[in-house]
Amino acid sequence: MESPDQAHLHAHLPFQDEPDPQDAQVDMDAVQFAATDGHPLHGHWFVPQHQGAHAVAVMAPATGVPQRYYHAFARWLAARGYAVLCFDYRGMGKRNGANASASGRTGMREWVRHDLSGALACAKARSTQSDQHLPLLWVGHSLGGNGLPLVQGLEHINAVITLGSQFGYWKLWPRGWHRQVTRVFFGRWVPLLVRLTGKLPGWALGGGETLPGAAAMDWARWGMSPGYFRDDPACEGWYQPDQFQGHMQLWSIDDDKTFGPVDAVDALAACFGQSAGQVERLHLHPRAVGRKAVGHFGVFQRVAEAKIWPLVLNHIEAKVPLLRPGVGVYS
Repeated sequence: MESPDQAHLHAHLPFQDEPDPQDAQVDMDAVQFAATDGHPLHGHWFVPQHQGAHAVAVMAPATGVPQRYYHAFARWLAARGYAVLCFDYRGMGKRNGANASASGRTGMREWVRHDLSGALACAKARSTQSDQHLPLLWVGHSLGGNGLPLVQGLEHINAVITLGSQFGYWKLWPRGWHRQVTRVFFGRWVPLLVRLTGKLPGWALGGGETLPGAAAMDWARWGMSPGYFRDDPACEGWYQPDQFQGHMQLWSIDDDKTFGPVDAVDALAACFGQSAGQVERLHLHPRAVGRKAVGHFGVFQRVAEAKIWPLVLNHIEAKVPLLRPGVGVYS
């Protein structure tokens, strides 16, 4: 379960692109690319201005969170030599929301299979557009990591960071209040609102962006199923985490018990247990980075730039030397 609180995000994240010293080091270019079912998606590339990128990264967003919330992080990463792709799922964000009536179903199945796979294909094309092939880093926030087992082309990813990403079956939430709220949310609240309105209004998520009805119902069915998306017949044949061959670091946050509890993050890590890749579980305590609280969305607050962003990037670069400047370019 994750409920993007728009008021919280407005207060703590760079909703607008505020001026920052690193802006002079980074170019931002709009891009349109195709999901793997042909649906058009919109995003932005953030690239180093005065040097070639040494690696390519995908910033995969959480449910109901528009790409612009990740722009500050993308700029920070680009200033360190990465070409970073940010994007919105179909039916979400300003431009993709305007195209919600375009051909194709706007469901969570489509987000995690076709949209995430399309973003990976777009990043892969950029990484191989010259004789120098660049390594690929995937940064997934919540759903952006949650959907990885269904993504086509996992074998092309060299490294993965997930933050608050989980296997979303309700019984993986802590016993008591959190578990019961999650059960009611998936089992009753979402179906009721979709039946009444045809969608999941933003206020029902605590102020997040409105979710298309099909996406909300996919989410609700998965959340009530022990196998999550593995129990969905429409996803049959898509679940191939064994194709992953890189290094994955899955982060849980100590005070993120509502959206990304430890057991649910562990269950997502277990999906990749039979892959040829390396899977590492990491846990962030707010006190370790001088914070009283971090939570589900705090990892992308501007104040996270001082300690949290360097922490997660240094951890993955230490295990995947290809990502380091001067090392990650290969033929």
